[in-house]
Amino acid sequence: MPLAVSAETLRTLHRIHQQLADLHDQLAAGPRQIATRTKHLEAAGEKQTGVLNDIKKAKLLADQKQLQLRSAEVKIRDLEAKLNACKTNREYQTLRDQIAADRMATKVLEDEILEALELIDGIRKTLPEAETAVTAAKKLLTEVQARIGGETSALQAHLARVQAELEIIEHELPVESLESYRRMIKSKGADAMAVVEGQSCGGCFQQITGNMVAELKMNKVVSCRSCGRLLYLPESSTAS
Repeated sequence: MPLAVSAETLRTLHRIHQQLADLHDQLAAGPRQIATRTKHLEAAGEKQTGVLNDIKKAKLLADQKQLQLRSAEVKIRDLEAKLNACKTNREYQTLRDQIAADRMATKVLEDEILEALELIDGIRKTLPEAETAVTAAKKLLTEVQARIGGETSALQAHLARVQAELEIIEHELPVESLESYRRMIKSKGADAMAVVEGQSCGGCFQQITGNMVAELKMNKVVSCRSCGRLLYLPESSTAS
């Protein structure tokens, strides 16, 4: 035998479950916003770290080149000191050729050092922008965390009130229908109920029978044969 429950009760239950779904969505949105801002901060931090690492690598390269240059200059001075000790013209010319080659090598090193220093300067010019991005990302994250913290408290309080209201309204359901109702809520949440639109289920839009409409008008518990939603008539309908 169909169980009796008023359309008003089902309408109220549907409204409450929709409220709860909306509140849960709002509560879930907060952590997502914080996670997004955290990722932005991490990305900005990684970019800043990348700039600092590039500067470090360029400085290391410049230092290595400068060390090579100093070693080459010492070698040239040693070779120049040996010129006066040469005993033959061939030995003398060999040293001169070696010194000339080493001087050419030092010229290349000097050019490479200059390029490395220019590279360092170029990279350093991008550092303020990277630092500003990190500072801005930190500020935005802090602001979002503070805002979400305040909103979360208010939403949780609202959620508790709505949940308490739900428990009161659920007591109006026939005990025999609670298991079916709770199974539908667990499966579909706020989508477990649907208003009848004309002679169709407002959830899946499948047509319902005239007998189902008649039973609804007699405050009977009726489920859509297509989707299983608990059906109720809109407020404009007049119970017979």
